Amino acid sequence: MNEKRRTLLKTMGGSTALAALAGCISTGGDGGDGGDGSDGSDGSNGSDGSDGSDGSDSGTTGTTTLWADLSAAEDEAMSGYIDEYESDSGDTINKEAPGGELDQQLETAIPAGDGPESWIWAHDWVGRFAVREEPPFLYDASDDVDVSLDSYTETARQAAQFDGALHGLPFASETVALFYNEDMVDEPPETMEEMVSIMDDHHDPANGQYGLSYPVTDPYFVSGFIQAYGGDIFDEENLKVTVDSDACKQGIDALETLSDYVPSDPGYESQIVAFADGLAPFAINGPWELGNLQDEIDNLGVTTLPTVDGNNPRTYSGIQLFYFSSMLADADQSTVDATTGLAEWYTTNEDIVLSNADEQGYIPVLTNVVDNDDLSSEVQAFAQQVDHGVPIPTHPDMDSVWTPVTDALERVFNDEQDSDAALDQAASEIREAL
Repeated sequence: MNEKRRTLLKTMGGSTALAALAGCISTGGDGGDGGDGSDGSDGSNGSDGSDGSDGSDSGTTGTTTLWADLSAAEDEAMSGYIDEYESDSGDTINKEAPGGELDQQLETAIPAGDGPESWIWAHDWVGRFAVREEPPFLYDASDDVDVSLDSYTETARQAAQFDGALHGLPFASETVALFYNEDMVDEPPETMEEMVSIMDDHHDPANGQYGLSYPVTDPYFVSGFIQAYGGDIFDEENLKVTVDSDACKQGIDALETLSDYVPSDPGYESQIVAFADGLAPFAINGPWELGNLQDEIDNLGVTTLPTVDGNNPRTYSGIQLFYFSSMLADADQSTVDATTGLAEWYTTNEDIVLSNADEQGYIPVLTNVVDNDDLSSEVQAFAQQVDHGVPIPTHPDMDSVWTPVTDALERVFNDEQDSDAALDQAASEIREAL
């Protein structure tokens, strides 16, 4: 989503133990109020059981708190949807932006008993928080929701689970792709060579013009090029640190080529403003910026990242979830029902999914929508890039990967260290930490 949500990835991790929970999950004490929402579509009218409007056997309404760190466009849309849900269900949803880094706020609030019942973030926190026991951070809502997990793509439904427990519901996938200003680019590049040629025509830093907007020191953003030759920053299947592999070293060479064309400050804000202000023909960023950039650039295009020696960049992708917090463990049933009801309604409402795809660039994970012909070309481009990429590793060991790789990228960008040596040092630091 926004800059803080993505750059925080360098401090996060999770687990590989993602169990497949098939079929329809039974409700626990809510009288089966999910209704026909189990087909992943009937919730779209916001009036049947899947919207949580009959939150418990007694019909009482509930109050719940949702933490969400969203871009301006996302936040406005979410507020509108919550208003609609509250009107239909009678529940009260307190949506809050806690400020600061969301994971740090959770680390403070949940042990103190002041955390939210739910929050929104990518799937890479599931494993990280699922293994926490004193205190626990996540809640298993398997017995509290009434929606078929088959309503979601396989990758999405697995991303929401850990050891058979359901810790959230998915609503979108995301990765980075190539934005381009159609007033500056006649045809989007398909290869790195074509992209370099276009950047050369525009790059004039002495006059505030650049070839590219790209946070080149953030591992999430640059993962595609580092992994373009088949290497993995972290081999999750074999639990091996492989960022110093020959394949990754080839990939960082491609990244260095792109780094020559970005503004001197690699920070997110400095990079994105260059593209938004028309000072660069390209930006590599995610769908969370689509709404904002469409407001700034009259003729905006999105395409997949250019190939490198015939290889598609293998970007990290994430699955956005409504997480279920351990605060629900001792909550009133009406609060549990309000929390899960909102998540069910939002994630299975086809109108919402299509609207978010159109306005926010969200890549659908609701099976009834993923092949919809009405999806915009921008969303289809992001979806194609997801197909080229790999999910963010969720094993807890990934926690130890982000910072050393970030530091290595910064040293390379600042010409403080050769790229091969930087990756060797990062790998050594990660192995020591593990």
